[in-house]
Amino acid sequence: MEERKMKTRCYYTDYVTHMIRFYLSTPETLHMEGKRKADIENWIAVQDVWRKLGADDKKTLETVYKAHHRLAEGVRMYCEETGADNFKIWVLITKTCANIAKRRGLV
Repeated sequence: MEERKMKTRCYYTDYVTHMIRFYLSTPETLHMEGKRKADIENWIAVQDVWRKLGADDKKTLETVYKAHHRLAEGVRMYCEETGADNFKIWVLITKTCANIAKRRGLV
């Protein structure tokens, strides 16, 4: 069987991953006190994209990003535990990261 491959790494991938993990640490509200302008803009960019995701996609992404592993390890663990299609998870991550990067003006 032919293995499906997809480019998942862009110049903004690590930065957007950081943005998502920061957002997930405070998803309800961002306390502005002591935050840099960039942190606030990052949080808002993720929130704007996150709100448009379906409930299942949000749950999947939250589980993967909150795993506190490298992203690839989080995806692998999630797929093993749930039986999810690895390729579909990477497509979701890639599209979500691209949308956040666009919203933030990185692309």
